[in-house]
Amino acid sequence: MEVLSGQNAATFHSGVKPYRRDQLVPFLQGLAQEQWSRIDDFNYAYLMNDSWELVEGDSLFGNSQKAIWNTFYKKQSDFLMVNEPDFNVHVNPVIYFAGGMEQPGGLSEEENGSRTLFQNTRGAEIRGQIGGRLGFYTFIGTTQAIFPVFVHHRTDEYRALPGEGYIKKFKENGYDFFTSRGYFTFDLIPEVNLRAGYDKIKIGEGYRSMVLSDHSNNYLFAQLNTQVWRLQYTNIWGKLAAYPSTAYLGSEQFSKGFSFHRLGLNIGKKANIGVFETVIFGGLDSATMRSIPMPLEFYNPIIFLRGAELESGSYYGKVQLGFDWKWIITRGLEWYGQFVLDEFKLDEILAANGWWANKFALQAGLKYFNVAGVDNLDLQVEGNMARPYTYSHRDAWSSMTHYGQSLAHPLGSNFYEVLGIVRAQPFPRLSLTAKGQYVIYGQDYEKEDGELTNWGSDPMKSYFVRERDYGNSIGQGNTTHQLMLDFQASYQLRHNLFIDGRAYMRKVDAEMDTPFTDMGALLSVRMNIAKRADFY
Repeated sequence: MEVLSGQNAATFHSGVKPYRRDQLVPFLQGLAQEQWSRIDDFNYAYLMNDSWELVEGDSLFGNSQKAIWNTFYKKQSDFLMVNEPDFNVHVNPVIYFAGGMEQPGGLSEEENGSRTLFQNTRGAEIRGQIGGRLGFYTFIGTTQAIFPVFVHHRTDEYRALPGEGYIKKFKENGYDFFTSRGYFTFDLIPEVNLRAGYDKIKIGEGYRSMVLSDHSNNYLFAQLNTQVWRLQYTNIWGKLAAYPSTAYLGSEQFSKGFSFHRLGLNIGKKANIGVFETVIFGGLDSATMRSIPMPLEFYNPIIFLRGAELESGSYYGKVQLGFDWKWIITRGLEWYGQFVLDEFKLDEILAANGWWANKFALQAGLKYFNVAGVDNLDLQVEGNMARPYTYSHRDAWSSMTHYGQSLAHPLGSNFYEVLGIVRAQPFPRLSLTAKGQYVIYGQDYEKEDGELTNWGSDPMKSYFVRERDYGNSIGQGNTTHQLMLDFQASYQLRHNLFIDGRAYMRKVDAEMDTPFTDMGALLSVRMNIAKRADFY
């Protein structure tokens, strides 16, 4: 809706996610709706019904046609709610049941054959507001699941289930885990908001983020957002886990610090550019065998100051700098991207000799809404790349990782990726999505003596243990080509109650392995919860 309006939203900067309801509702109410399709009207009503307590001038949003016992579902979006002048609370059950079949490839003879896919999630979410300035949110859920084989292999390799934390074994080939998120948000003054708790944050306009994504586990954080004039200044401080929990495969868990600053500027009505700095601090005290706490000076809110101090000689820190952009070229068409600089030497770049420490990542993409004038037919094309060792550091205490997972792209480093996504909404309640991914990446492998290589794809590994200083290139190691096709359909039965269908095909051709193809299909019912994030 922002891109179709032809100009940047005045109430928020779209490159910092998640968004706030009290910023979205005024933006939506300020849009001109004369040329909207009936499906746009439906989506607008959905968003307003979902945040009905913030809608001014129309008390009909959110009302149910028939409440249950005059207590439950008095509003479409709320199982149970209380709405007083200075206080409101919204309580909802969370349900996610999924089942399907998979025909995996590349397995041993003992593993071959179709497999059952399964997910059973139950939980609750609660959100509310006190006094107009203090908001709160919490989500809790417990899940038992059997995911596709490639997810299990990745979990075994990295000792962590993508997007989750503590996990236990469930039956022979499944996982049992508890998911929790929660935070509060408080307006210090109208221009400055504090948000703190346990959750994820994403930076960028793309399907992926090369800066900070929502791929990894939740983490403890404090976020300070300042918005004045055309500027938005974001400070994030977090506590990350250097390794996965001891509950899975016997690994120790130690904490490390995280600091992020981003200054965004709306240039005119159509463009936005942001500059950012990421700092990871961590280490192990050899005397006490405890994590070294992040010094107080790392909590300074001034962008680039901490990075300059680190570059002067701090052993325990990693710094990345960069910028991101978006440009609404015309109504319905947006160009966006990110550039992340880890480390480089100009003379080594000019020499074009593949020096290992010339490390950077790049993203560029296009979003095209209402393709060729067809309402609610949208196209997104995106390219991503990261040089080997880009997110690595001396050890896992200072790498761009959390709980054994990348804080940026799921593939870590050492890859090229092209994504294509087509979204269609032929009817108000029916959404269709087709995704295609082609990626070239380099995998590590085991040498004849049993030692594992490090070609720069896994950010958990130290860059001190690298294969060579020169001659490094993207895709080195066990060069792998992967094609992923994913088709999804979602039908909304009632507000936030969905039936989803999904079919996927994954074809992998690695230089040192036999090519194989995975295929699978699932059917799911979910209530008050988003579709599970993609694992690829």
